[in-house]
Amino acid sequence: MITAYRESLWKQFGASIDMLTNAISAYPEHLWYTRKKFFYISYHVAVFLDYYLNVPAQPMSSPLPYTLSNDIPEDGIDDVVPNSIYSQHEITTYLQASRKKCHEVITTLPEAAFTQQWIEIDGDKEMQVFELFLYNMRHVQHHAGQLNMILKRDTDSAPDWVSAAE
Repeated sequence: MITAYRESLWKQFGASIDMLTNAISAYPEHLWYTRKKFFYISYHVAVFLDYYLNVPAQPMSSPLPYTLSNDIPEDGIDDVVPNSIYSQHEITTYLQASRKKCHEVITTLPEAAFTQQWIEIDGDKEMQVFELFLYNMRHVQHHAGQLNMILKRDTDSAPDWVSAAE
């Protein structure tokens, strides 16, 4: 039975990542560097997707460097401030690596690990690993929805729904 749960979790989590990637890929490059809210949301969700896939918890890090700062840029959304405006290609490449990591973690994590506590090292989050997967997937889908709303506003278009990952 655990195999069926793993497959379902992957299909839906992977679909959320695919929807996020599709939204980022569809945003016009000339707007990426001028209407930076889209970039900041994209960066935020990419970093936290990766972070919440670390089982057990590890300190937050990213291949696209950032600084923790109380000086949040005008369009920034949190204190994880990217060190530069990374390209769409850099963000989508990061997301593809996290998508692969997500699939590997979901399909190879020992069954008992799904019910173990995930305890954030430098914060206050604590939950079972299975709940962490759902939390992370909801976070990805939340921001994919935001990005699709911005896309529709700025371009009058948005990517289609992805029902399940391959």
